[in-house]
Amino acid sequence: MLRAALRRFVLVLGVTIAAAAVFGLVISGVTGDAVQRGLAVGFYAFGAGLCGLAFLVGSRPPVRGKSDGGFIGIGRWIGGGVRWSTRKEHVEAINVPALLAVLGFCLILIGVAVDNRH
Repeated sequence: MLRAALRRFVLVLGVTIAAAAVFGLVISGVTGDAVQRGLAVGFYAFGAGLCGLAFLVGSRPPVRGKSDGGFIGIGRWIGGGVRWSTRKEHVEAINVPALLAVLGFCLILIGVAVDNRH
């Protein structure tokens, strides 16, 4: 079970690294900087974005909407259309931000390794 989880994490990390590398190559192409510098900036930006997203996802309130779809707006909160989150949603609210933060931290470390300005 642990081996399968590690394999999935490495797969997600690989896809994230590839996306950050493509983003960095686009940055270096647009700005005219060196490829190595563009890759470093891409890893930094993607890593910081994932860490910020982890903070935002992790700060959700413990209430959810009663219906799964439909309009999400102020009317849902005023009209009493909320419920307490389930145990599964609590576990998800802990695990998803943790995964995003670890991925972001790994990308920042890769950016530090790629950056040649230190």
